[in-house]
Amino acid sequence: MTTALDRPQDLPPTLSMAAATTAVTTTTSILLADGHHLFRSGLSALLDREPDLSVCSEACDAESAVAQATGDRPDIAVVDLEVPGAGGLRTAELIRSLSPRTAVLLLGAAPRADEVQRAYADGVHGMLRKDVRPERLISTVRELAAGRRVFDPELVLVAIRPGPDTPTRRELAVLRLVAAGSTIGEVANQLSLSPGTVRNYVSSAIARTGARNRCDAIRIARENDWL
Repeated sequence: MTTALDRPQDLPPTLSMAAATTAVTTTTSILLADGHHLFRSGLSALLDREPDLSVCSEACDAESAVAQATGDRPDIAVVDLEVPGAGGLRTAELIRSLSPRTAVLLLGAAPRADEVQRAYADGVHGMLRKDVRPERLISTVRELAAGRRVFDPELVLVAIRPGPDTPTRRELAVLRLVAAGSTIGEVANQLSLSPGTVRNYVSSAIARTGARNRCDAIRIARENDWL
């Protein structure tokens, strides 16, 4: 039972009771951009269950995401790093340019170090793996709404881990020929080397790039524009 002593002394009884039972909530509007309908629908249902969060629009590609962000001006845009079209990084850049008050959260299945570095340098507000726990995603959305930046600590470690060393010119020459489909013997003939020397160059290129095998070394070399 409430008595006069329980009420704030500077308000009439009716006003003090209203203040005690009325909560003012601010709803954070959210745009979802992901090419996978099932994932997008599940994420929408998850976020809409929260009383302070509301999914205002959904997009299946980069172009739609930018258009809806420009029109709806959501508080948060949750964008898949691999969203069809321009991709997540470019989409984030366009959203931030056309709707500056919208904070962008990127979700990636396995973001590379250069993608994490670019996202941070470009001013993206947050970045998480797509397999993040639901409660972590929800808390991150709220943190972004409060004006903070949130990057998954594991992704930060990926970003600051030393990159592969650049192979020597001879190692790259060997990798280039192997990548084109030449056998060890054919590479040896073309470069006037012995097969054993070619194998040594391949092995040293694998070690220098931190690759698992020659195919992985070729992939790393291509991603770094060495081939």
